[in-house]
Amino acid sequence: MNNRLFLALACVLLIVRLPSLVQPMGADQGLYAYVGDRILAGELPYRHAWDQKPPAIHYTYAALRAAWRSEAVVPFADLAIAAIVAALLYALGGALAGHGAGQASAFLFLLLSDPSFWRLGGVAVRAQCETFIAALITGAFLLLARSRTGPVAWKHVLAGVLLGAAFSFKYNTAVYVGAALLSLWAWGKLTRGSVVALAAGFAVAPAVLLALFAFRGAVPDLYDATIAYNLQYSGETYSGLRHAATYLLTFPVQHARVDSLWLLGGAGAAVLLVASFWTRERLAGPAWVAAACLSIAINGSRGLPQYFVQALPLLALTAGWAGTLLWSRKQVINLLVVAVVGYGVWRVSDFPKLAGNIAHDARYAAGRMTREAHLARYGDREQRKYSALAMAELATFIRSRTSEADRVYIFGFASGAYVQSGRASASRFFWSRPVIVNFNRSKPGYGVYGLRSDLERVQPAIIALQLRDWAPDVQDSAAFFMSTPSLAGYLAEHYARVGGPAGFDVWERRR
Repeated sequence: MNNRLFLALACVLLIVRLPSLVQPMGADQGLYAYVGDRILAGELPYRHAWDQKPPAIHYTYAALRAAWRSEAVVPFADLAIAAIVAALLYALGGALAGHGAGQASAFLFLLLSDPSFWRLGGVAVRAQCETFIAALITGAFLLLARSRTGPVAWKHVLAGVLLGAAFSFKYNTAVYVGAALLSLWAWGKLTRGSVVALAAGFAVAPAVLLALFAFRGAVPDLYDATIAYNLQYSGETYSGLRHAATYLLTFPVQHARVDSLWLLGGAGAAVLLVASFWTRERLAGPAWVAAACLSIAINGSRGLPQYFVQALPLLALTAGWAGTLLWSRKQVINLLVVAVVGYGVWRVSDFPKLAGNIAHDARYAAGRMTREAHLARYGDREQRKYSALAMAELATFIRSRTSEADRVYIFGFASGAYVQSGRASASRFFWSRPVIVNFNRSKPGYGVYGLRSDLERVQPAIIALQLRDWAPDVQDSAAFFMSTPSLAGYLAEHYARVGGPAGFDVWERRR
């Protein structure tokens, strides 16, 4: 394929993602945006706004919110990262296996990684931690691949910087360092100097963030939120090491049944693994995919869709790379291979869902649908913890009943309502699950008593309890709050129930 045709196809695949710019932010993204807003207000993650994710995602969202206050910044960032990853894959495939591998990898990624293949138009997976991790890991491996020729020290240092930045988004991505070292060994570039350079670069981003929290005396807060809680959170999904190993070995196969990138990438990794017996350099591709699978499994076995996003560029790469090895001089064989692959992709990927989701967003962007009808497509306030319409209605209600100086409290998983209403939470536990699971309940400031202390000190103007969010994982927020005597008693003593939006039990402070 000539470069002009490839560029035209890539542009088309990016253009069809443009309607997603009208999508609302998802539940997780609302959480990141709220912490980002608190950072812009001079506050500190974990101390003033408690979340389990490492700090890089919160500072990224602070930068995004500083640049553009619209919710559209979330799908825009996702679209921009997709374009960057495609460019990196084009260069990486070319560096490893030639021009065709680069084109095939970038094309497969843009075609098959579109979030609109997912439920709710991909709202849950756009601009997640794994989105940024995918770009950083791909860039790191590109630098390592290019270090096979010419000056190498600075490339290893910069690759380490990107790997360290990925680690600052999620600590489980440390496993990619092992894949990087294995790649250097396969390429005959593993030396003491390369290890030192990689390690020095890796330390940069974590050291900067650690110094920031140390300067403000918040390292214990950072540890509790991003290490202690995540160990508990991940461990909740495994009954033991055998269960964890079984999940690691089985989930790629299960995912290949519903995602054609996992199907093609998994097959490509198998081809490269066999081909590495003749050329050791090809071992890099399967090693990268294996690291991605291990990183996903460390997150736990919940199977949340965003967990799998980080693997998509590497799967596209192994598929494109393996394709160049299987490409024959006989056109009949090539046509047969293309037909088999195309049939498999068509059977696995839900292209009608893709078209339907894009068409819905395009109709709203063209003014052919009301905002309420548009938002109603994203989530269900009766059955799921995320409803874009319910969050928007709650935000409107809060704005109408409070002033900008008022603090409010939403006990649930509807952080987007804080962002949309422009109101701050009365407690650093601005979402409910850490309180419900009684995390760190023996430490001052945590658990039910920590939350009640925050509420008594701040006296929020409004308290909204989300009726449906966590069950059956844990108790739903409203049910937990009202069945906990110290919280229910405080609410009954100081607040009166008011008619709020459906999906929430809303209380207003007595004047």
